[in-house]
Amino acid sequence: MNLPRPRTPISVDRKTQEQIAGTAVLLLERFCQGQHRGQRVFEGKQFYTIVERGRDLNIEFKGNVHHLPETILTLRSHRQGGQTFYKIESWLTQADVQRFALIRQELQQDLARNSKETLNKTHQIDK
Repeated sequence: MNLPRPRTPISVDRKTQEQIAGTAVLLLERFCQGQHRGQRVFEGKQFYTIVERGRDLNIEFKGNVHHLPETILTLRSHRQGGQTFYKIESWLTQADVQRFALIRQELQQDLARNSKETLNKTHQIDK
C-alpha cells in the first residue's frame, strides 16, 4: 500500500499569492452569502476548503490518495497606524497555482454572465 506523501511546494511571488487569496475571497462572497462575514467556510467539491476567521484566511488542501491534508496559504491581517497590513505565507504546488487560475477564470466568466443577465432583466423592467 502506498502511503500519502508530502506535497512539494514551489516558490510563488507575492502577486500570485494575492491573486489566489483574492480568488478565495471571491469564492466566499459568491457561495457563502448566508454565512456571517468573518466566520465563513467554503467546502470545495474536490481539492480545497477555505476558512475565514475574522479578517484572516486559510486555504486548506483536503488531501487525497497521494497527499495528506495541509494548509497551503494563510493570510493574516493586522492594523498599524490606521492602516491594514497583510502577511501571506504559502506552501503552494504548481498544481495549486494552475487550479486557482482556472477557478479564477471560471468565476470571472460566471460573474460576467450574471451581470449581463442582471442588465438584461433591468432593461426589460425599464421598458
